[in-house]
Amino acid sequence: MDPIQNMELHKPQFTRNDLIIYETIMRAPEQVTYLSTNRFAETCGVSQPALSRFVRALGYSRYQDFRTDITAWVARQHVSTDPNRLFYFERLERLMRAAEETLTDELMRDLAHYVLSCNCIFATGIGKSLHPAQLLQGLSRKLHIFMHVCSSDMLHESVDQMEEEDLLVVFSVSARGEIMDRTKDCHGKILLVTTNVSHSYQDMVDRTVVLPFLPPDPETCSVSPVLFDVFVELLVSYMSDELTGRE
Repeated sequence: MDPIQNMELHKPQFTRNDLIIYETIMRAPEQVTYLSTNRFAETCGVSQPALSRFVRALGYSRYQDFRTDITAWVARQHVSTDPNRLFYFERLERLMRAAEETLTDELMRDLAHYVLSCNCIFATGIGKSLHPAQLLQGLSRKLHIFMHVCSSDMLHESVDQMEEEDLLVVFSVSARGEIMDRTKDCHGKILLVTTNVSHSYQDMVDRTVVLPFLPPDPETCSVSPVLFDVFVELLVSYMSDELTGRE
């Protein structure tokens, strides 16, 4: 039984909050595929426990399991209505819409000011997350801003050189493990760019930018890394605007 049929079957027993969640899903099922439990509960206007009770009443142990079924259902709808359309681009389009809501003009202006207020800027990442660090370095050069990219194996040396007003930009999809542990002794500020809203390094980083991703896992989603490059290009464009305004 697909998740939509499952909801219809249980609808007669829905509480008031259940009906609110149900109606929100039916208006735009695709939003379930990219919103976290907290974000989707906020969208519905209910508490996270209310959302958890809703999915358990449908037979799911976790919201993530329900989201996986909804994602599969949405994919089947696109295939059945337009079999010639590549689902990759549909997912990318959905990701861009989510990013537009996250990377607001106010946020990007604030981030550009924050980055430009630092003395020396370092950037790092591991694996595929190193590419946006390299892109940030290359684009910043066009603004005559020197930025040093350090690979994870050289991160300790770079961290030791940093001072209080320096900035380390860390690109990490998962924000866990080796790359984050190597920044623990950083004396400067840390800007973490990740897709993990519940990472365990809140006390260590100065600021966090949480980018959206498509389920089930940002590490395996082929289009999620694209957004890191989009973020970098957007940030540099706002940095350019601020520098122009200072002239």
